[in-house]
Amino acid sequence: MLKKCLKSVLFWLIFLPAFYTLSGFIILPWWAQTKLPILLQEKLGLSISIEKVLFNPFTFELHVNNLALHDTKGSSVISLEHLYVNYEPTSLFKKEFFIKSLLLDKPFVDLKIDTNGNLALLNIFPKSSSDDNTTTHDNSLAMPFIIEHVEIQNAQSTFTDERPSIPFKFDIGPINYTVNNLSFYKDDLSIHALKVMFQSEEKISIASSASFEPLKFYGELNIVHLPLSSFWKYVLPTIPITLTQGELSLRVPFSIDLSKEKPLVSLEKASASLDSVRLVDNENKTVIEVPSFNLETIDFDLQTSNTSIEKATITKPFVDLQLEKDYTLNLVRLFTPKSASTQAKIQSSAKQETNSTWKFALKTLEVKEATVDVRDQNVKSTPAHFAPLKLTAQNITQDMNNPITYDFNSTLDTTATLNFKGTFIPSTASLDIAVNANKLSLEKAQPYIALYTTTLIQDGALSLNSKIKASFDQQTTFKIEGDATVSKFSLADKFKNSLVAWETLNFSNFSYTLSPATLSIQSVALDKPYINLDIKKDGTTNFSNLLKTSSTPSKTPSNTKKTSTTKNETMSLYIGNIILKRGTTHFKDASLLLPFATFADRLNGSMSTLDTKNTKPSVLKLEGKVDKYGYAKIDGSILPFDFKNRATLKILFKNIDMPSLSPYTGKFIGYAIKEGKLSMDLNYKIKKGLMEGANKINLDSLTLGDKIESKDAPNLPLGLAIAILKDSKGQIDLDLPVSGDLNDPEFRYGSIVWKAIGNLIGSIATSPFKLLGSILGIETENLKSIDFAAGEYALIDSEEEKMVQYQQILEKRSELNLIITPSFNEALDTKALQEQNVTAQIEAITPKKSKEDDSYGKAIKKLFLQKYSNDDYNKLLKSYKDENLDIGAINDNLISKIAENTTIVPAALQSLALKRADVIVQNLTTKYKIAPNRLIKNEPQASDAIREEWVGCTISVRN
Repeated sequence: MLKKCLKSVLFWLIFLPAFYTLSGFIILPWWAQTKLPILLQEKLGLSISIEKVLFNPFTFELHVNNLALHDTKGSSVISLEHLYVNYEPTSLFKKEFFIKSLLLDKPFVDLKIDTNGNLALLNIFPKSSSDDNTTTHDNSLAMPFIIEHVEIQNAQSTFTDERPSIPFKFDIGPINYTVNNLSFYKDDLSIHALKVMFQSEEKISIASSASFEPLKFYGELNIVHLPLSSFWKYVLPTIPITLTQGELSLRVPFSIDLSKEKPLVSLEKASASLDSVRLVDNENKTVIEVPSFNLETIDFDLQTSNTSIEKATITKPFVDLQLEKDYTLNLVRLFTPKSASTQAKIQSSAKQETNSTWKFALKTLEVKEATVDVRDQNVKSTPAHFAPLKLTAQNITQDMNNPITYDFNSTLDTTATLNFKGTFIPSTASLDIAVNANKLSLEKAQPYIALYTTTLIQDGALSLNSKIKASFDQQTTFKIEGDATVSKFSLADKFKNSLVAWETLNFSNFSYTLSPATLSIQSVALDKPYINLDIKKDGTTNFSNLLKTSSTPSKTPSNTKKTSTTKNETMSLYIGNIILKRGTTHFKDASLLLPFATFADRLNGSMSTLDTKNTKPSVLKLEGKVDKYGYAKIDGSILPFDFKNRATLKILFKNIDMPSLSPYTGKFIGYAIKEGKLSMDLNYKIKKGLMEGANKINLDSLTLGDKIESKDAPNLPLGLAIAILKDSKGQIDLDLPVSGDLNDPEFRYGSIVWKAIGNLIGSIATSPFKLLGSILGIETENLKSIDFAAGEYALIDSEEEKMVQYQQILEKRSELNLIITPSFNEALDTKALQEQNVTAQIEAITPKKSKEDDSYGKAIKKLFLQKYSNDDYNKLLKSYKDENLDIGAINDNLISKIAENTTIVPAALQSLALKRADVIVQNLTTKYKIAPNRLIKNEPQASDAIREEWVGCTISVRN
């Protein structure tokens, strides 16, 4: 029995170890290799293939080669080249599950998403027909679980997404992961090390320690130059812009505690950087390029919902900023998702972030050595080039009421400089800016003014030192104050001919407020201004048609909101003082018969305060040089914003060279000017639109030139007027009053002046002696003629006074000549000559020493009977006696009757007229010493009788 028992014990002592050995080395590997896949397929629906399994039952080491899990289509989803497990069974005595080492060599996971959005990894499990999820699982461990060493070597993974039009594929690996002391004991720490490689370089690494009871993690995540371009279009497929290159680097020290009711997650002094970033548009043109973007000292605390960044630095970025045809920024378009739904999600997300309680603070944002090109595609222009550009912003937080301070500096187009410094409050969109700009080129504005005008800005620079306060909240407010200077400005027409230019235009201490609209400038200084005015042949000027007229009428939006008031506010304007120095102007007029050109320079002037709220007149002063030696000066007192209501002007021109005015005199008076100087003292007073002017004009040595045919020139005796007006020293002094109504739409100052001049010359033509008398201070009312008795040519004593006055006129007006017209009156002189003829005959036939009674009467009777009959004589004599006429009256009547029948030939009348003229000439030359060449006789002509008694020889003057 004992023997039998011993045999039985021996059997089992031999059998059990043998069976254990056989089972461990052969049966278990065979079962795991052949039966386990079938069992898993039947029970769990898992498709597993195992190439080889080795197990050492004595060392408890397990080797599994080429393990693979397949999806329902038979494709390998997870594979493992080699699995090694070293289990320590003696730990069971300590009531723990202890694995000394766990090694996975070359594992592979295929992360593939098909066109339907299904992850292939999930297809290793068959779909469950039951939706009952009420089964509960006890996840508590029966005994502590410990793995002393875990190592995953050369792991690989491929992520593929077939949903995009171009499937996305990304290979990850090799991945190496090491864990030491993976324990589930309380407060036991395990050491973890993860290294992930991309493109044969280590890109991601994690060094950490963790405990599972409580569940805590401590460590540091490092990402080194992770390429982002491969993920861009997959992660952001609806964003039009494309990232062609860019690398992400991170250093994230982290602490995670999941043992509390509220997880504790914090990052301390983390850092991040983006390097070599390049974003392009759909034409592969670089839009944004960032060589370096660094975030320093990033702190994050989940419990307090707080994120802070000590400093963000962007170094040498480039941005191509364009305003596109629809007046949107290219960056807005390029970063706006194409899908409306995506936009809605972004907006929704933004709203959630806005309403969250997260706290964020970026203490300093610094952009260094940036380059920004700005182009407006709506106009033809070269881009504005900002480089180098520097921006520093501080105190950027989630609090929209927190002011952000900033300092912006840049060079624009290599010459101009810009500096903006101030604060910004996001909640009210409030800006407080100190602006310092130097040498900003005004030529950059040319493409924009070209939309409205044909003028060309050829040069000009703006410098500005000001402060701006603005708010764009519910009610827009804006105020700017400071100093501004526009220098080296030049404006030309489309043919590049200069219109306006100046050296400097300075606005000192200006202030502009939007509401109420107010502009205040303490002083304006304009140095070396230039104006070029050119009148064309058709009467238009080079300032005509400078504005473009739009063929498209402006559209008024139908949904425009009506304002509470329709009355436009008038801007309040105050200008303390205006000073002009060294001005120059050129003037050309090709509309005249002769082209005209002149210039004025050394123009200096000033105007005192202009104030729309004050009725005090402004004082105007201006003086300068005209042509080579001329001088001009203007003094005035005006209401600049109500000029028609009140103005007083005193305009002085001196020593203006008159030959240069020949184009105008040729057009308006028909003569060129050969010689002469012009001076004018013009005084005007304007009140309530009515102008009264007193013009004192002096012409020195005025000499007319050639006659010029002009349809605008009136037929006036200009030469005579000059000869009359010019004194012995060659001076012509005129008082020329003018007046007019400025409220009359037909009012033209030039027309009024030329009308006054025309009236003056016209009065000279009609009454030259009247004007001469007023000029010389002599009585000239009767100088129009020298009177003679009928039939006589002897000077009477009363005419001697006139001779003296003729002498004075010719002495004081050296250019005048006296015109003597031999005159006769046919009726008066014929009758007188007839009577003189009868008297002569009577005297001829009357004996000189006759003793006969009444020899004179007998002579009369004899002549009467030669003309008439004896009966006629007797009848006429009887009628005279009946009238009781004495003998003298009877003889006179008989002589008159005889004279009626006496013939006087016309030559006798002309001879009488010539004798009268000769008497006048002889008297003036001999007695009054008048040069004969200044006395000109006209042809004889008939004239009217003076008071039916005298015959006047007409006297006039001419040059």
